[in-house]
Amino acid sequence: MVLLDFLMAGLVVGGIYALIAIGLNLQYGVARVLNLAYGEFLMLAGYAAFWGFSLLSLSPLVTLFVAVPAAFLGSLALFNYVLYPLLSRTRNPGKREVDSLLSTFGLLFVLQGIALVLWGGTDRAYSFLSMPVTVVGVGMTANRLLTLVAALVLAIGVYLALRYSKTGRALRSIASNPSASPLVGIDVKRYSAIAFAAGGALAAVAGLLLSTFVAVNPTLGGAYTMKALIVVTMGGIGHVLGGLIAAFMLGMAETFGALLLSPGLITAINFALFSVVLLWRPQGLFGGNARAGGGTSFTFPKELFALLALAALVAVPRYVEAYWLSLLINILMYTALATGWAFFSGPTRYISLAASAFFGIGSYTIAVLAEPLGYWQALGVAAGVGIVLSAFIGLATLRLKDMYFVIFTFGLAALIREVVTWYEFSIAQKAGRYLFLTITNEQIYYQLLALCAFIFIVWIIRDRSRMGFALKTLGADETVARQIGINTTALKLGTFVVSALVMTLAGGIMAPRWSYMDTTIAFNPNISFLTVIMALLGGATSVWGPVLGVIPLVLISDFLSVTVPSYFSIVLGLCFLFIVFFIPDGILGLVQERWRKWKSRGNAQP
Repeated sequence: MVLLDFLMAGLVVGGIYALIAIGLNLQYGVARVLNLAYGEFLMLAGYAAFWGFSLLSLSPLVTLFVAVPAAFLGSLALFNYVLYPLLSRTRNPGKREVDSLLSTFGLLFVLQGIALVLWGGTDRAYSFLSMPVTVVGVGMTANRLLTLVAALVLAIGVYLALRYSKTGRALRSIASNPSASPLVGIDVKRYSAIAFAAGGALAAVAGLLLSTFVAVNPTLGGAYTMKALIVVTMGGIGHVLGGLIAAFMLGMAETFGALLLSPGLITAINFALFSVVLLWRPQGLFGGNARAGGGTSFTFPKELFALLALAALVAVPRYVEAYWLSLLINILMYTALATGWAFFSGPTRYISLAASAFFGIGSYTIAVLAEPLGYWQALGVAAGVGIVLSAFIGLATLRLKDMYFVIFTFGLAALIREVVTWYEFSIAQKAGRYLFLTITNEQIYYQLLALCAFIFIVWIIRDRSRMGFALKTLGADETVARQIGINTTALKLGTFVVSALVMTLAGGIMAPRWSYMDTTIAFNPNISFLTVIMALLGGATSVWGPVLGVIPLVLISDFLSVTVPSYFSIVLGLCFLFIVFFIPDGILGLVQERWRKWKSRGNAQP
C-alpha cells in the first residue's frame, strides 16, 4: 500500500509538470520562441483565480472562462506585435534563439515587477476542492486529482488536434520544416501565432488549477518555467505525448528519490535524470534531430587606447570616494564575467547560462576554506574546482547545441545550488557561512582589475593566433571546421575551461565583500542573465564589446535601485527589451553600421 501511495504521488507530480509543459511545447515547438516568461503567465492566471475567489467568490473553474480567452488574446498580440517582428528580422537561427531568450527575459522582469508593485511579495492562497478523495485505495485531495485529470485530457486533446485537424497538420509541418511550409501554401506567421497564443492559454489553465493548492507570489513562475523546459526537452520539442511521458518520469523520479534518498536532493535527482536523457538523446526521447545553429561573427580590430585606459585604472582608488570605488568594483566584476562569458560564447555561438554556477563555486569555496587554509590558498582551490568541473561539463555537454545547451546550463546553477544547500543543512548543519577576512575593497578592486587584464590579454593573443582563425571557422560552420581538420572538441573545451576559470575567480575575489554567505547569494541566477545581457549589449564577438555593455547597464541598475526601488524590475526589464529591439548587434555593431554609412556618404561625394 505504501508503494501504491508513492506511485500515485509520482503520477500527481508528473501530471502537474505535464500540465505546465504542454503550452511551452507548442510555443517553442512551432513558433520557435524560447519563452522564459512562460511561468509569469501562469503566475498571473493564479492571481486571477485568487482574486476572483477572494473578492467575487468565483470558482476558479468559472474564472477559466475569462482568464483563458484573455491569455490567448494577450499572447496573440504579444507574438504578432512584439516577438514576430523581432524574430523575423534575421534568417540566422542562432540569432533568433538569442533574441527570443533576451526579449522574454526582459518580459519576465516586467511582469514580475508589475505583480510585485500591485500585490506585494506576500504569498496568496485560498481553499478550493481541498477535500480528501480516494482513488484505487490511495488518498489525495480533489484539487490535485483535478490537475492530474486535466493534464491527461489536455495532453491527449492537443495530440489529437495536432494529428488529425487541418490546423494541427499545418502546425506539425511548421515545426518540422518552417522554411518549406510556405511552399505548400501554409501561412507560417498565422499558424505560429495560433500556436503561441494557444500556449499562453494553456499556461493560464495550469496557473488556475495550480493556485488551488499552491500559494501564488510574484516569483512563482521561475521554478515552473525550469520544470517545463526540462520536460519539453526530455520528451522532444513539439512532441506532446513525449512531454507527457517525460513529465511522469520526472514526477516518479522526484517522489521515489525523496523516499529513498533525501527530499533535499529532489532538484539534483531530476536534473540528473534530465542530463542522462539529454546526453544520450540530445533531441529528446521522442524528438527528431537537434537543429544546428550557425551564423557569422562581427569582429573589430583591437585598440591600443583601451589597454592604456585599463592601465590608467590602477591609479583610480587613490582619488575616488568609497561609493565610487564600490561602483567600480561592480563594473569590474561584470566586466570579468561578461568578457569571460563572451570568450567562449561569442565565437562559438553557444549561449551558456552557467555564469552563476561558476561564480557561486568561487564564492562559496572562499566562504568555506578561506579561514582554515588562508585566502590565497582557498582561491587556488576554487580555481582548481572550476577547471575540473568545467572540463567535465564541457566533455559531457559541448556536443549539444541551441536550446538544448541553453537549458542544460540554465539548470546547472540550480543543481549546484541545491546540492550545496543540501550539504550545508544535512551534513555541515549550517544555514550559511560568516566571512572574517581582512581583504579591503581596494584589494578586491586590484584583483578584479588584474583578472580583467588577464582575460583581455588572453583574448587578444588567441585572436592573433591560429586558434582565433579556427574559432571563427567553427562559429561560422562547425561541420566545415571539422571537415578541414580542426579539432572542434578540443577547441571548444579549452575555450570553455578558460571562460569558466575567469568566472570562478570573479566569484572568489568578490566573496570577501559579503560578511555572510549563503547559497542564495553565491548562486544568484540573475548573475547569469545579467552577464549574457551585458555581453550581448556591447558585442560578444569583440574583446572590447562586453565592456561597452557592462558600464551603462551597471550604472542604470545602480540608478534605478536607488531612485525607483519598487519599480526596479519593471524598468530594468523594459531596458532589456529596448536593447534587444533597437541594438540587436550590440553597441559595437551599431558603431560599425554608422561608420559604414558615414564612409559610404563620404565616398559618394564628388
